[in-house]
Amino acid sequence: MLTAPTEDTRAPLVSEDGALSRALTQGLDTPLHALRATMESLGHELLAHQPIQPLRIDGVLREVDRLGKNVRELVSFATPPVPRPLACSLEEIVQAARAELAPELRERVVLARGERAAMAHVDGPLLSGCLRRVIENALEATEEPVLVVARLEQGEASFTVIDGTPSTLGPGWQPAPFRTTKPNHLGLGLTLTQRDVALLNGRLQFLSTPGGETCVRITLSSLETSR
Repeated sequence: MLTAPTEDTRAPLVSEDGALSRALTQGLDTPLHALRATMESLGHELLAHQPIQPLRIDGVLREVDRLGKNVRELVSFATPPVPRPLACSLEEIVQAARAELAPELRERVVLARGERAAMAHVDGPLLSGCLRRVIENALEATEEPVLVVARLEQGEASFTVIDGTPSTLGPGWQPAPFRTTKPNHLGLGLTLTQRDVALLNGRLQFLSTPGGETCVRITLSSLETSR
């Protein structure tokens, strides 16, 4: 099972002591968790007293989750991580990425059978976070299932995410921070993924299948290790 390092291993971009990261987390992320807990408690109470006409607060909770995610992305954007390689399998990386998705999204992720049991020496939590962002981006683009293919071949590991939408990205397209057409998004997901994949000495490619479907691939070299 992949677990993140217990100590803070992020390299601060703005200050040596990570003050910006802590300030953002304390000032925004922590209150959001408290707000969510309060809303859930209130919802249970209201539902208990109004069984016929229950108050729907799912939309509010989704927005709280979205705001919390935006805060975490800002913190990550300000404090690049320091990779800490460990032995893990492709299976663990894929499953960890899927586990971080909302339950209703996990059901739409199809994991292709392949060489996911192969072992690699890489920062598994960091890589699974990259893969999770790519999967989320694909799921937001379509209501259909999304295919994830993991392979290890000649020491090169690849994680490919394919959705059924037509590819609209031109040759040489690259993500840019804060550029997005999605409401309530910061436009940092793919930018963070590209940065973190580069920190892992890998590459992020935006491709299309022979049928014209959108295909995003994370590839890392020289990862194979003994079991």
